[in-house]
Amino acid sequence: MIITIDGPAGSGKSTVAREVAKRLGMRYLDTGALYRTVTLLALEAGLVPDRIPEAATLAAAADIRLEEREHDLSRVFIGEREVSEEIRGPLVSQHVSVVSADPGVRSVLTERQRREASRGDLVLEGRDAGTVVVPDADLKVFLTASIEERARRRQLQLRAQGLELPLDRLVEDIARRDTYDSSRAVAPLRKADDAVEIDTTGMTISEVVQAVCRLAEERRAVPKSAASPGKWPLSRLVRSPCDTFLWRFAYSFLPPLWRLVFRMKIKGREHFPLSGPVLLASNHRSNLDPFFLGVASPRQIHFMAKAELWKIGLLGRAIEALGAFPVNRGEADRSAVRRALELLDAGAVVGLFPEGHRQRDGGLGTINPGVSLFALREGVTTIPVVIQGSERIMRGKRVRLPRVSVTFGAALDLPRTDLPRAERAQVVAQSLTEAYLTLLGEEGRR
Repeated sequence: MIITIDGPAGSGKSTVAREVAKRLGMRYLDTGALYRTVTLLALEAGLVPDRIPEAATLAAAADIRLEEREHDLSRVFIGEREVSEEIRGPLVSQHVSVVSADPGVRSVLTERQRREASRGDLVLEGRDAGTVVVPDADLKVFLTASIEERARRRQLQLRAQGLELPLDRLVEDIARRDTYDSSRAVAPLRKADDAVEIDTTGMTISEVVQAVCRLAEERRAVPKSAASPGKWPLSRLVRSPCDTFLWRFAYSFLPPLWRLVFRMKIKGREHFPLSGPVLLASNHRSNLDPFFLGVASPRQIHFMAKAELWKIGLLGRAIEALGAFPVNRGEADRSAVRRALELLDAGAVVGLFPEGHRQRDGGLGTINPGVSLFALREGVTTIPVVIQGSERIMRGKRVRLPRVSVTFGAALDLPRTDLPRAERAQVVAQSLTEAYLTLLGEEGRR
């Protein structure tokens, strides 16, 4: 079970998360300590405020170790050096928001948190744990409290460390941090749509912990078959929002047939999320590529297809019944963009070919920058996938039956940045190209 506890500074996330983990016999990850430790390293290296992007290198190289304590915050070590008190001092608190907002730092630490979550039975707290780090967590909690209450708690925490700061200054600091955290472009503080909000003002720690544990027990009581994505009868397709009957029907007999005829080899299927919004970005070599992807995928894919197909007799109506939607290539098609975003927001899978046109020679084309509109959308998992062999099916007028392989890659860790649109699109294009080349292996290096 994975439980995320998000909320603004001083809402009690760390204390509550630690106690919940202890009561439920789960592991606890103090994500705030990770960001504070990197902030301390950045301050000591003189990277704040002018060279913060370099902090990502420090984050990747640092040997950060957390040790849980029975009734206190985690002990934090950098190598053998303990920094538990230093990272919770006023200097680090003053700068942790701006360091945490750096895309590189966020990318490194988000990946670390996801690795911990993949081991299961974890309680993690933060500001984007339930929206970005683990959007498919079993239970998401969002803690709030009045700003005066949060300032008072912070004052008591500092006092325990031998520091005394006036309450009005702490109120100002927290208000400033709230504004920054909720308005930043990278993983802003916000409540996940499916999170349970708890206002902890006037509540004791024990009362809040009890409320969260009660929610967790309720979720645990749900049968696994009801909690995990089900499958459609007959086709065994994993249920997903916006599924269409025609796709489910075709999925009941096409996959074994196509796998047999084309001796299909499917790799990396474990990377495909069984729930939540997914952007499937594939290379494009043949008109049959959507069929190969559909056969290889455990969920229905809603393809963004060229509008010209809707002009060929009943073809347009047929592929629309299969969940596809038209896009006018060569122009900013707002209708297609809107439809794609609607599907993603509903938790469906959207498939597109970022190259825009088939690469019949088996090479890689230029990535269309428009893919960044979807890849950078919060909560969306972008999965790169490559198809090999489909370009050899049609050679002139001759039809062949070559072996076709479909390889899914790991989800792209794309930065949610405040860069200009053109630069942001370039980052996405570069990330996709690198993923394609890696998945293509020897063929990609030729």
